[in-house]
Amino acid sequence: MRSKQFTAKPGFWAGFFLPQKWKLSFSAKTPDRFSLSLKQSVELPFDSVAAIGTSKGLLWTAIEIRSSNRTDVLGGLGSDAAEKLVTELRSAINDHLVSTIEANKAQLIEIDEAIQTLTRSGHQYLALGDISQTIATVPGNAAQAIAHPLFNIDQVPKSLAQQFPASLSMLADPNERQRYNNKFVTSELERFDAFFSDLDGRSLSKEQREACIRLEDNNLLVASAGSGKTATMVGKVAYLLDKGLYRPEEILLLAFNNDAASELRGRLAKQLKISVSDLRCKVSTFHALGRGIIEQVEGRPRQLANWVEHPAGESQLIEQLIQELRQTNPAFQRLWTELLVLYPKADIPVDVFDSEEDYRQYISDRTQRDGGTISTLSGIYVKSLQEQRIANWLWLNSIPFEYERQIAIGGDGNDQLYVQPDFYYPNIDTFHEHFAINKDGTSPFKTMLNRLSKNVKGIKKRASTSSKRPAHRRMTIPCWKSSKHSCANAASNWCLDQLKRY
Repeated sequence: MRSKQFTAKPGFWAGFFLPQKWKLSFSAKTPDRFSLSLKQSVELPFDSVAAIGTSKGLLWTAIEIRSSNRTDVLGGLGSDAAEKLVTELRSAINDHLVSTIEANKAQLIEIDEAIQTLTRSGHQYLALGDISQTIATVPGNAAQAIAHPLFNIDQVPKSLAQQFPASLSMLADPNERQRYNNKFVTSELERFDAFFSDLDGRSLSKEQREACIRLEDNNLLVASAGSGKTATMVGKVAYLLDKGLYRPEEILLLAFNNDAASELRGRLAKQLKISVSDLRCKVSTFHALGRGIIEQVEGRPRQLANWVEHPAGESQLIEQLIQELRQTNPAFQRLWTELLVLYPKADIPVDVFDSEEDYRQYISDRTQRDGGTISTLSGIYVKSLQEQRIANWLWLNSIPFEYERQIAIGGDGNDQLYVQPDFYYPNIDTFHEHFAINKDGTSPFKTMLNRLSKNVKGIKKRASTSSKRPAHRRMTIPCWKSSKHSCANAASNWCLDQLKRY
């Protein structure tokens, strides 16, 4: 289906704010390119367009068109208008690519042979990019059209798709490629068992080995501190070089700081049995890479702010920014005060721990560092960090309370009944129990749910059997409970909203 001609430009009001206006046109008379009027009129051939996307700003949405030799950002569009335009642009490009394939169908035979040669070799894990690169090596316009980064095989007309060779299912069907790759990974784990068993001075786990072998266009490896991420990076590079998939100078490794980059460089050189000075893989920090790119593009080194080179420069800058915000932004001042009051120290969430014993050991170690107590701004001592947060919030909002006060709720003489709630609010004669309960009603502590059930039911039962003495005019005592989840957001007025009900 041929795309209709269209013209796009910024919205009416956006035109008053943009530094320069633009107009993007497509016409059936020139079905292989866009016409763009910006600073000057240019033609954007479809063959050179690598990506089209959107970026949302505060008021408007912009379209970004990346070509082989330029990037154009066209702003001033509403969100819906931007999405519609992106769809039209991609559709126009895909229609042109489909027409190119239809006019060169005889080349599909060579494309089929190239893909079959790739899959029969079983030499490597296959990402979509690998298949597209293989197709691009085939001479002819049809191969270039199929390998185009914006070619959408799902939008190919059925009449043409029926003439595609079966090997193109590797491009069209994710399950087909997944089956191939899963079979390859299983075989490769066995073939390189000895290699991964003595790598970087250790034997990699199954998950680490698989992370080395899988080579998608984009890979995300999620791992905790100390779990072997650096060893996996070293292993992946060693594996790629051993397979001959990439040259050393084609590999870039990034670290967050100089110490990590130096360690990575040393461990990689040791694994490859070469000196660090002979290492041709580029190992760098993110900042050094960015600075190098800027120097290469602009032809001169980038001048950094004075504070960058000083150890305390960053903290001083942050402190300066905080002070300025406190003086000019009342909302920030309130949030900053609550942060310091309610979160004086970083707290590891209770649900991270495997057992109650582990959590209590953490609390014990922390309280010992703090002098063996958990104190609050009101001067009382509490038993948990969450109770500390609640007490500090009450103090911050000038709400009178008593902590674990023993309260009589009924009975006479020796049969007098008492409860000892976490918090008691004398101004409204209400008490408040806090439980380490998650949003889904579960707790990391087995005893917590029992405590919740017994305490609340027990309080109501005792109160209902109390005598009609003047001190206990109500049949039940007002009581409400909070949980770890409900009090998680310190910036909210959840507690205050609950208190206003009474």
